[in-house]
Amino acid sequence: MTDLTRPRALAPGARLRVVAPSGPVPHERFERGLRVVRRYLGRDVEVAGQVQAQEGFLAGSDRERAAALQAALADTDAGAILCARGGYGATRLLPTLDPGPLRAVPRPLVGFSDVTALLCWAWTQAGVASVHGPVVTQLATLAPQHVERLADLLRGEVPAPLCAEEGTCVHGGRVEGRLLAGNLEVLRSLVGTRFLPPLAGAILALEEVGERPYRIDRALTQMIQAGVFRGVRGVVVGQLTSCGGNDPNERPTARDVVVERLQTLGIPVVTGFPFGHDPTEHAALPVGTRVRLDADDCTLTFLEPLTR
Repeated sequence: MTDLTRPRALAPGARLRVVAPSGPVPHERFERGLRVVRRYLGRDVEVAGQVQAQEGFLAGSDRERAAALQAALADTDAGAILCARGGYGATRLLPTLDPGPLRAVPRPLVGFSDVTALLCWAWTQAGVASVHGPVVTQLATLAPQHVERLADLLRGEVPAPLCAEEGTCVHGGRVEGRLLAGNLEVLRSLVGTRFLPPLAGAILALEEVGERPYRIDRALTQMIQAGVFRGVRGVVVGQLTSCGGNDPNERPTARDVVVERLQTLGIPVVTGFPFGHDPTEHAALPVGTRVRLDADDCTLTFLEPLTR
């Protein structure tokens, strides 16, 4: 697996750019999150005017969203590019984006959920590592240690190991590889495109929200049958938020499905890690850097800093 370029570390006082590449942004949650950005990451924040736009289920037209993101990428003084929220729509932008400015001056892209598509784009088109971490609208409700973890990660600190304290070890063992973290459904949507990173030798981290167990089964089955997991060294599973039906006793659960599907891979797999859509618990993860999964101890250890 080819090494990725590590983006530059977030310097004190660096300008931050905020864009909305996916769904419409709820104003109150965004403003509260923006206050957290200024407190922990830096006061010089430039918010794209497009963040307030709405066109159906998108934060403005494809052209508006792509232009805002391209302008942020072209700003070589921007220390990081933060996404306002997830939702849907980032995959529509991928073929139109120019990776040249990011390749020339690597900066971290930060987001998760639908922003998974942009993290994969940064990997495959620019060869730059990024951050699977909170979006701005999630920041105001997160426990402070998770906001601090994001700040430390951007500034060049090696993050503390993550433990799945209530996780399930599906297969034991210890493996190392580059980490690709993302939303299951978005990764599934990239199968067959040039934007899904080659995963041979990688450790894959998955989370999901709002998908019924049968849909999770379908996504994992498609990825297995498409050969996506071929050569993957291990899988860590984060939060499966609101992935059940109205009946809490319904079986199989989303977790049951994940365990049943992934155990067929015969590689180390652990569920129950604290990242994803939980409003208070979301640990930022470096995408593209080397990690070690010790499945027997349900621990994910980070072996190098994200930034340089």
